[in-house]
Amino acid sequence: MAAAQFVMALNFATEFELLSLSAMNVQANTKKGGLVFVRNGKLKMYPEIYDHLSLISISSICASSVYFHGLDKISTEIIHLPYSDGLLDVKGAEEDYMSFKRLCSPICRFFLLHPKKVQWSAILAAFRFFLMDGIWEVVGFVAQAIHQADADVCSCVQLLDEMQKQDWYPDFASTLQNFHQSRYPLNKLSLTAELPEMA
Repeated sequence: MAAAQFVMALNFATEFELLSLSAMNVQANTKKGGLVFVRNGKLKMYPEIYDHLSLISISSICASSVYFHGLDKISTEIIHLPYSDGLLDVKGAEEDYMSFKRLCSPICRFFLLHPKKVQWSAILAAFRFFLMDGIWEVVGFVAQAIHQADADVCSCVQLLDEMQKQDWYPDFASTLQNFHQSRYPLNKLSLTAELPEMA
């Protein structure tokens, strides 16, 4: 779900340069496509940056789960996370899931938290993002744009320009801002507030 990664990454467009986007293609155990983005290597890597990266990484898995189970079921069952592992659709995305866990490690060390707590905080945040009004429709818009593109790879700049022409864009931009404000700045309390004690 490259479209989901792109929509999630738009939350952090001031930190990363979003370059290109293409449909994910898994063949013979090799994965091609997805979102390509960069960050100035001279800038410091602090916990929020690792959190941004982990959210982008897990967003494709969470979006796949929403697609598989449906928005209604996810919104109803999300209160059972992290004990309802069946909601998270990691089939075929095991490598992405391991990458996500690695990205969470620096956050765990910084806040002295158990890895599971940081991982499930990010997973819950990603699910909640896709459940926000209009976000899933934007993911659908981006997925359709990738599918209908003349070239195999879409320019993120051109795609964003096309999005900004849509009537729904102002509401979408406001939703991104609300999500960002609800997640940051990161702190130990916010990372664990919604999780059961033994998560």
